[in-house]
Amino acid sequence: MKIKNKLFYHFCAVSFLFVSCDNIRLKVDTSDSKVDLPISRLEQDLLGDTVRNIDEVNRLLISKYGGLYEVFVSKMIVEGSVNDPTVGIRLDRFRKDSLIQAIYLDVNNEFGDFLSYKQDFEEAFSYYNYYFPDSSLPNIVTFYSNFNAKVFPANNMLAIGLDMYLGADNNHVKKIPTDILPQFIKEDMNKKYLVADGVKYWLLNRFYDENVGDDFISKVIELGKIMYLLDAMLPSVPDDIKINYSTKELKWVQDHEENIWKTLVDEDVLYTKNPMLINQYIVDGPFTKGLPAESPSKVGVWVGWQIVRDYVEENDVDVLSLLKEKNSLKILRSYKHGNR
Repeated sequence: MKIKNKLFYHFCAVSFLFVSCDNIRLKVDTSDSKVDLPISRLEQDLLGDTVRNIDEVNRLLISKYGGLYEVFVSKMIVEGSVNDPTVGIRLDRFRKDSLIQAIYLDVNNEFGDFLSYKQDFEEAFSYYNYYFPDSSLPNIVTFYSNFNAKVFPANNMLAIGLDMYLGADNNHVKKIPTDILPQFIKEDMNKKYLVADGVKYWLLNRFYDENVGDDFISKVIELGKIMYLLDAMLPSVPDDIKINYSTKELKWVQDHEENIWKTLVDEDVLYTKNPMLINQYIVDGPFTKGLPAESPSKVGVWVGWQIVRDYVEENDVDVLSLLKEKNSLKILRSYKHGNR
């Protein structure tokens, strides 16, 4: 079976070698906020038993995973509606396909034991529960995304596409043409990013304010708030992991922060409302268009993160107060442009 990859839900807007000083204050006592997150394995439920009657399996998965399963079948593996009376024929062919089973074997070999990831997610969401005790917690769902989605929040589910963390050196990943799965995405398919990606997407889904403003500076500061929330959820995790940078990429933005800011000012980017110009600074890619080819992608997100951090540090702002502050220019006034 050909992998029908359309990068359907590969969210690109947003994922320091050293933990920042501000993160020390974020290491709050979560002993009264511990959580136990349920883990479900959609890939095992569908692909792990090819003998069980497929119509029975389909009914079970509809009941268990709801809209997530519907999106998976109709959009990710492109096999039609889960309610189509004939969908079982196509699903049976899919789950028994030799290539799909080979990839599933790789996924199961790498992630069959998900306990360490469960523990890391629970530690992160203990912090989430500390700050937002009245908020719902996610059910973690792992699944095979057909190389379409790293993370997919769906209602109360946080779905993790395990195939997207097999790594660039995986034999099946290597064989996927780069016009289907670009090399920069393959290089980002590292399991060290898995937990941080999952938490980040959950925060984006819950807290990113689409109405904060349509200019560049408003959007990157809003994304910077999400990254600061990620600091709060993962206070011991290095910054390169949180933003999906390599050590070399992180050093580049650290070394060039002042010049990055100068470019944004000189090129009249700060207050632009041009979606295409904004996107080139906040989406994933081989590098950030408008900056040197050795730059990492989504440098605008990194700048927004530093703006928010400077604001929090200078004004001694707590997490909840930060979320309530909607005046981007007020937040911007504390920015040190890399001169710390």
